[in-house]
Amino acid sequence: MFVTSAFAQESAPSADTSHAATEGDTHSSTGVPAEAHGTFPPFDPATFPSQLLWLAITFGLFYLFLKRVVMPRVGGIIDVRNDRITQDLDQAAKLKGEADAAVAAYEQELAEAKTKANAIGQQANDAAKAEADT
Repeated sequence: MFVTSAFAQESAPSADTSHAATEGDTHSSTGVPAEAHGTFPPFDPATFPSQLLWLAITFGLFYLFLKRVVMPRVGGIIDVRNDRITQDLDQAAKLKGEADAAVAAYEQELAEAKTKANAIGQQANDAAKAEADT
């Protein structure tokens, strides 16, 4: 019902020797058999049920292959990637906190150095004024 017989040639065509070619004869035949076997099998409505069955079987097998082999691998890769991204973001936040702390310490030391420099400058200025007054 679902499998049709192939239209294979059963025997090789025999050479017809009764019409020997003579010089000056003209022939109008092309050598192509006159009888055709019908339509191209994929377009033949008689083979549609068989084609639909094999389509369903092939699609089902392809779906199972994707579901059981390909998608778990892809899902695993996506999970590993998400974990890696999360770890990288956590590490970036930690390093940003350390960098912010280093910048704050630098700014505090810079402010202390400016204060010391101003104090030294003020002392030198006061000493110079005191020496100039005496």
